[in-house]
Amino acid sequence: MSIEVRQLLIRTQVTPAAATDAPRPSVAARDLQRLREQVLAECKTWLAERLRAQRER
Repeated sequence: MSIEVRQLLIRTQVTPAAATDAPRPSVAARDLQRLREQVLAECKTWLAERLRAQRER
């Protein structure tokens, strides 16, 4: 039996970790934005590949 998913919503919220005794490396705002964009692009690519593979079946 197959299940059809018509819409998938993924909501996330990234919050800073609580302050600890161990020093945290700081990340520049532009580096953080670049990393966010990279993760989003990889997710979009992965999802597009899965959808394409699903249509080929």
